[in-house]
Amino acid sequence: IATGLGWRWIFVFSIAVALAALFLLRGTPESRSASAQQHKLDISGLLSLILALVLLNLFISKGHGWGWTSTTSLAMLAGALASGLFFIRSGQRKGDAALIDFALFRNRAYSAAVLSNFMLNGAIGTMMIASIWLQQGHHLSPLESGMMTLGYLVTVLAMIRVGEKLLQSYGARLPMMSGPVFTAVGILLISCTFLDKSTYIVTVFFSNVLFGFGLGCYATPSTDTAVVNAPENKVGVASGIYKMGSSLGGAMGIAVTASLFALFLPLGMASAAQYALWFNAALCLGSMAVSALLLPRTGQS
Repeated sequence: IATGLGWRWIFVFSIAVALAALFLLRGTPESRSASAQQHKLDISGLLSLILALVLLNLFISKGHGWGWTSTTSLAMLAGALASGLFFIRSGQRKGDAALIDFALFRNRAYSAAVLSNFMLNGAIGTMMIASIWLQQGHHLSPLESGMMTLGYLVTVLAMIRVGEKLLQSYGARLPMMSGPVFTAVGILLISCTFLDKSTYIVTVFFSNVLFGFGLGCYATPSTDTAVVNAPENKVGVASGIYKMGSSLGGAMGIAVTASLFALFLPLGMASAAQYALWFNAALCLGSMAVSALLLPRTGQS
């Protein structure tokens, strides 16, 4: 799309896909909790969460330009912390009526699924850095750099079914630990920006296969863990929080990755890309560690 029509058309196609998704959802049966009508939307919680995320994102993405210890940066950070604290305290006080029911996180397995999912999705910044280095470092076109991700697309779709079989045979812990490790290995290989052009292109293609392999292994067991460990009357809320973790993880991961890339850019683009990718690999290993520490060792058939 970017090569043939221009990068702005990416947003046009994204809007079209979103509208198509809304159309396909028509007629989907909706189940409501018996207590759904008892509570109104937590407006104060929603606004405080949005404010905290916006201020934190501004601090992360603009702090390098403003200066990390500048008045503006510190004001953004302080505002994010204050808004976040208000959101948490308000949510704990409101209980079931809160935007996020923090009681769900008393279950270790559910907490593991949400937190590890948040961290693993943060590694999506890898795609951005790899694309930048392929296009600016090795002068590939947007189309050519996009083709490097085909292995990721095919593998992640193919491995979702395999992840289901792993869940049935070994329980959630093994695939939720091994998946992020495969993804981390793929990212570390992509971080080898010192390789020559031809070697690096081949490395990136097969590394994206590993990237998708790991995410595919992880996806189904993680989603299953989040749903089955939630009370029956809170499954909708629990799955919504889990999905929100995916989106927030991706957004924050991209923001931090871009900030690290800009921070180390004076050292050279190759080094900046390498350090930013190492951060993404660390997120994957952190996801693995969360699953290892919080998930029970018992199997599931």
